[in-house]
This record gives sequence, C-alpha cells and structure tokens, in this order.
Amino acid sequence: MINPLEKKRATYLNAFKDGVSDALLNGVIDDERRSSAYYRRGYDFGLVMYQEINKEEERRNDIIN
Repeated sequence: MINPLEKKRATYLNAFKDGVSDALLNGVIDDERRSSAYYRRGYDFGLVMYQEINKEEERRNDIIN
C-alpha cells in the first residue's frame, strides 16, 4: 500500500511528466491541465529541451553540409 505522501509525489511527478511530454511531442499545452503548477513546470522544461534538441540538430546539419 502506498502511503499518502508517496501518492501525492506520484501525482505531482505524473503532472510534470505529462507537461514535458505535451511540449516535446505535441507542442500544445493542455488547457484543462495548465492550472497545475507541476504540469506547467514540466511543459516549460519540455519547451527548453525541444529548443536544445533543435539547436543540436542544426549544428549537426551544419557540420554535414
């Protein structure tokens, strides 16, 4: 059985992961979940990661070309 603190942490972590996933894979924030601070933090983190991935791909393409 999961204690209440672990359950709360799991809920926050899932919201964060969903935000990251939405930013990286969909590029669209979920209006129904944007009120969650953990979802928004994950979404913002996902956007930063998306930008970093694109920068790295551009660098690789510049090297190849």
